[in-house]
Amino acid sequence: MKNSKSKFRAFWNNFIMDKDLKAGLIAKNLHRLAQLEQILFTFGLIMTLVTLIRYGSDVKNHLIELFYYLAYIVTSVHVLLVAIHTVHHPEWPVWRRNQPTYIGIFEVLVLSIIVLFSSSNPISPYTVYTNVCIIAIVMLSVEPIFFIPLLFLFSFIIIHRLWDQGNAYMALNILLTTIVISALSLYKWNSLIKEFRLEKIRDNHVEAIEKEIELAAFVQESFSKRKMPDLKDFDIAYYSKAMAGVSGDMYDFYTDDEILEGAGIFDVSGHGISSGLVTMLVRNIFQQEFHQNEDKALYEVMEIIDKRIRVEKRNIENYLTGILLRIKGSKIEIVNAGHPCPILYRKESGECNYFDEKRKFSSTVIGLSSIESFFQETTFEMKSGDEIILFTDGIKEAMNAAHDEYGNSRFLESVKNAVQQDFDKQIPSVLSDMGHFTENADQSDDITIVIIRKK
Repeated sequence: MKNSKSKFRAFWNNFIMDKDLKAGLIAKNLHRLAQLEQILFTFGLIMTLVTLIRYGSDVKNHLIELFYYLAYIVTSVHVLLVAIHTVHHPEWPVWRRNQPTYIGIFEVLVLSIIVLFSSSNPISPYTVYTNVCIIAIVMLSVEPIFFIPLLFLFSFIIIHRLWDQGNAYMALNILLTTIVISALSLYKWNSLIKEFRLEKIRDNHVEAIEKEIELAAFVQESFSKRKMPDLKDFDIAYYSKAMAGVSGDMYDFYTDDEILEGAGIFDVSGHGISSGLVTMLVRNIFQQEFHQNEDKALYEVMEIIDKRIRVEKRNIENYLTGILLRIKGSKIEIVNAGHPCPILYRKESGECNYFDEKRKFSSTVIGLSSIESFFQETTFEMKSGDEIILFTDGIKEAMNAAHDEYGNSRFLESVKNAVQQDFDKQIPSVLSDMGHFTENADQSDDITIVIIRKK
């Protein structure tokens, strides 16, 4: 007994709603109402034409039937006008905003009464009444507190009329139909509220995740954002944009006061929060090991970094590609760990090409435990005006609406044009070219560009 009471109480509690929940259900009802209007209008229009064609010159003897179908059209238009008026007044209380639903049901039920008192065919009111109830349950899910009393009121009028006409069998059928549909209304409304509450919980969960991503992006930006000192021998320009929220790209500069000692650009595999967290984990590792191992070869520094990352990220599967530079005057040491080749611009000759395009000095990726790591370095000289352009693969893999990639060739041509411009205009020029090609389509990957120029 207690178990039955608790089940009934839980069932009944589903009908107790706060204003936000009821407002949301009304919004859904308005959508269903638009479907009902289409059904009423289409049905009324078709049956009006059918009646006119069917009876032709004898239509005067079937005016009740004709007016009945015309009333469907009038009702659909009336409900539409009320709904439009309601949409423009979101400040109205809940009951008033639900007026279109009430009016739609009330007017269609009234039609069944009119047919009952004006038609000699007793099957007409029962058919109309049943159709109206089914439409109300399926299309509108009207609140039982409104729908059931209204249903029983009209049922009583119809049953009383049929009883007076001596049609007790039809009257009992109407009563049974009313009881069944009232029960269906309760369960339909109960299910609708449960579904809406689950949607609300899901939406709140999604909103909470989005806020966490925003917070993670803010923390990541705080980690990477630092004021660069005025450098003695180099100019630096950089740009980075996450595909969504947190970025898996990372760039860093290693300085000693006004001296640029090195730089790095890295791309963590995957997307989202996990790759973004890895960038924050490994940033300090690169900083510490770069400065603490100045006496070691750069490939050895990368080996130390790789081993440490493997240990500290534990079971996290993300790995990194990247380029690490160490600068000693005009001499640049470079280790490329599976990353896209940088572009090297020579001011004196005007040449602008991918550096080590044949991957002679390419190394394995960083932090991948399933392979044996191997790193090697090479060197090159930079003279005054020379530039090295580092970037992540989000640039060359950017696509347009036809799913064509921007590609290495287009990017190289863009860089060749950009290096002829003032230094502060070069990255905007490259981004403009890429945006023109992709027609500003959504990014499929994080994008980062770093340009270092020798003064």
